[in-house]
Amino acid sequence: MKNLKLRGLYPATATPFAADLSIDADALRSHLDATAAADGVAGLVVNGHAGEVTALTSAEREQVVRAAVSAKRPGQIVVAGVESHTIAGGIREGLNAKRAGADALLVLPPFDMRSYRLLSQFEGPVWQYFEALDREVDLPMVIFEYADKSGCSYPVPTLVKLAELKNVVAVKAAVGTVTRYTDVWDALHDKVSVLPACDAPELLGMLLYGAHGGLIGISAVGPEHWAQVVDAAVNGRAEEARQVYNRVCIPLMRSLFWNQEPSGPVQFMPMVKEALRLLGQIPSAQVRPFVVDLGDAERQQVAAGLAQAGLLQPAAV
Repeated sequence: MKNLKLRGLYPATATPFAADLSIDADALRSHLDATAAADGVAGLVVNGHAGEVTALTSAEREQVVRAAVSAKRPGQIVVAGVESHTIAGGIREGLNAKRAGADALLVLPPFDMRSYRLLSQFEGPVWQYFEALDREVDLPMVIFEYADKSGCSYPVPTLVKLAELKNVVAVKAAVGTVTRYTDVWDALHDKVSVLPACDAPELLGMLLYGAHGGLIGISAVGPEHWAQVVDAAVNGRAEEARQVYNRVCIPLMRSLFWNQEPSGPVQFMPMVKEALRLLGQIPSAQVRPFVVDLGDAERQQVAAGLAQAGLLQPAAV
């Protein structure tokens, strides 16, 4: 195991925008403060998909990291997403996050575009990218492992090879199925931290099979409940985990993330922001293009999901 061991819950936070589409700094701090204050939160994850990283400039990504560093509590860490399609760009973004105070990087696949996607299946190009970040940035890294159906997942033997790098300390296993997750856990759990990441019902099975914690996008909504599920599952209290999961987590997954099976263009980012708005953390669910704004039906779905999960009074729906 590496020196930095990721344990507990790491919620992927949102990036609030004002009406003019600039970052709403006050709302960002309010959201980060509320997330950091929740029982069981081990760290803040920023500039991931939930944070609309692809819509942020390099300077804005640094701004978000600095806000998270300011908001984190003693003992917590800040994990900053790195998104680029080039080695030079990944190094630049990693160094920017390091300068802003990030404790670790969440490295999104650089091959997530049509002309590069096949390269994710071969050890050589993947090793070249991570070895360069390991050497040039020299900050702990979490590998973001996608589901096979994305066409951009890394084979398990490649993950095992990457675990040899000094700064690779964890894998965010967003692999989609429990079967695929078991392969990742069995191969890596004694080498790096393995953090299941699934915003659909399969998550509980992953946690109960074996996990060191969780890096979960939806857990920015009601993080104390997600933290309880992670802690109970990891520490052998399966019935407690199941009860909280069914009562709180399933309604949120269904209403905010469509159980990861959306039937239209509305993605999870504005759904999560609408939930945070209803919970009083941010004033607006504003998103940047190309993300599609919510309609009335989606807003009602979010409010109903929060009520069903017990996070919002039905009178507020």
